[in-house]
Amino acid sequence: MATWPTTLPQPLLAGYAVSPSDPSLRTEMETGAARSRRRSYGRNDRINASWSMTDAQFSAFRTWFEDDAEAAGGSAWFAITLRIGDTGATSEEARFVGIYQAQMLHRDRWQVSATLEVR
Repeated sequence: MATWPTTLPQPLLAGYAVSPSDPSLRTEMETGAARSRRRSYGRNDRINASWSMTDAQFSAFRTWFEDDAEAAGGSAWFAITLRIGDTGATSEEARFVGIYQAQMLHRDRWQVSATLEVR
């Protein structure tokens, strides 16, 4: 499994959010109360994260993201240190949900944001 490059920064705290997936399934009935049941014990949380990168880091990120042996265009699982609860920062398995967004902040500074799926 690929790993988040050590040359790249950790996610910023600003805008960092964890969205747990709903493990239950709800069925509305024609009459009476809706039925609710557990769909799965597995749960993949989603994390909205962003990183502040230099030009060189952004170039390295783009190379890593596209490399089939690494993030494979965002479709492959990779190990990254994230905060997903009260246990502090831990190594988690994640992959990208869709494509990342990059915004130039200054002449040589980029704000890269993406949604990660964590298992």
